[in-house]
Amino acid sequence: KKRDYFLIYIGVVLLGIAVFYFFPSAGLLTFVGVSCYHFGEQHWEGKLNPTLHPFPFFTLYGALLFFLLFTFQYEYTLAVVSQISSFTLSFSFFWMTLGLLCLLFFLTVFRYVKSFSQIFMELGLLIVLSILFANASLLFGFAFYFVVWHSIPSLQEQISYLYPSCSSFPLYQYFKSAALYWIMALLGLLFAYYYIGVTEKNFLALFFSFLAAITFPHVVVIGRMFRRKKEHED
Repeated sequence: KKRDYFLIYIGVVLLGIAVFYFFPSAGLLTFVGVSCYHFGEQHWEGKLNPTLHPFPFFTLYGALLFFLLFTFQYEYTLAVVSQISSFTLSFSFFWMTLGLLCLLFFLTVFRYVKSFSQIFMELGLLIVLSILFANASLLFGFAFYFVVWHSIPSLQEQISYLYPSCSSFPLYQYFKSAALYWIMALLGLLFAYYYIGVTEKNFLALFFSFLAAITFPHVVVIGRMFRRKKEHED
């Protein structure tokens, strides 16, 4: 069963790479859309009004984060987008979309989140992220958010779910299980960089394309984890 799961996981990664290679515009849109939902899901899971479907709010919050980064780092974003796809987007598109997302967020957050202290804390976090995105590079801003805001809480969730009864070194057990996937991903990225003739100019495009390819199966796995946790709690 583990072998079948591993082969399916690798197959989805390769499919993601193929989509980006043959249909870069569609791959980019899919990556952004899936990532919007995933970032929102990871951040808000278990914190929202249970009587409302969380999908719209998850996606809205993730899109708000993306467009904060894209708008503050417009020139670098445009360079990466043009390397990956044929899109050419104006600055007005980014700030108008960001304004619309901010408006929708303020209109919906009071329905989805009942705790005023939680809302004010989240608004404070968005302000902190805005300052970071405005003063850091595109790559550093995304990497900082991805590691500190997203990956560390995600690791905690995964470890508590996978090893609930493991009292000694659960982090070691997790890294031991995931090491093969991470090593293969890193080797694949290094191979593309050194042996396929990727230039420094195109490295950001390669980085985000590769990140997208491993994001698709990851989102499915995390979604299943949250559903199973909810079933066990019910």
